[in-house]
Amino acid sequence: MSRGSSPLAEPVPAGQESGLRSRLTEAGLAAFARHGYAKTTVDDVIRQAGTSRATFYRYFENKRALFHELSGDCFRELRALADRLGALRPEEDARARLRLFLADYDALHVRFSGVIRAWTDNVAPLDPELAKEADTAFVKLVTAFCGPIDAAGTTSDVPTELRAALLYVVVERIHFYARSQYSDIDIDRLHDTLAVMIQRAFFGGGVPTGSRLRIGGR
Repeated sequence: MSRGSSPLAEPVPAGQESGLRSRLTEAGLAAFARHGYAKTTVDDVIRQAGTSRATFYRYFENKRALFHELSGDCFRELRALADRLGALRPEEDARARLRLFLADYDALHVRFSGVIRAWTDNVAPLDPELAKEADTAFVKLVTAFCGPIDAAGTTSDVPTELRAALLYVVVERIHFYARSQYSDIDIDRLHDTLAVMIQRAFFGGGVPTGSRLRIGGR
C-alpha cells in the first residue's frame, strides 16, 4: 500500500492527541524489539498500534523519525537514572538502593531493547544532535558512579573515572547478555549478586557472614 493510498487518519477526540502518539511510540518499541530496526516497517508499527498509515504520518515523517523520538526518550530516562544513582552513598541501605537501581536499569533495557540493539549494531545512526544527547546521557551515568566510589574512600591506583567507566561497562554488558536469547539467568538472583559484588568491589562494602554470591538458572 502506498503512502498516497493510505486510509484516512484516525479521528482524534479533543485532548487525546498525546494518547494516540503514545500508542504509536509503544507500538514502535514493540516492533523494533520483535523485528529489529532494519526489518521493521511502518506497516508493522501501524498493525501493532491498530491504526492507519495516515495516522502514523500525522505524527512521524518516517520510521527513522519514530526511532529518533524513542532514542530521545531513552536518553532522558538514562539521565533520570543517573540522578538517582548520584545520590547513592556507602551507607547501611546502600545495597538495597543499588539493587533498586539495577532493577530500574534492567527495566529500561527491556523497554528499549530494540532501540538499544540498533545503536549497538550501528544499523540506525543518530543525527548529530541526538548523538550529542547520547554522549551526555552516558557520560552522566558514568559520572554518577563516581560519587559513591569517591564516598567509599577506598585506596586505589586506578583513577575514579576509570573505575566508574569499568563499572558501567560491567552493568551494561551483564544486562545485555542476561536478556539475550542465549541466557537462562534468573534476573532477580543476578541483581542480588551484582549489588553485593558492586558494593564489595567498588564501594568498599563488606559482605554479611554466610552470604552467597550466585546467579542461578531459572
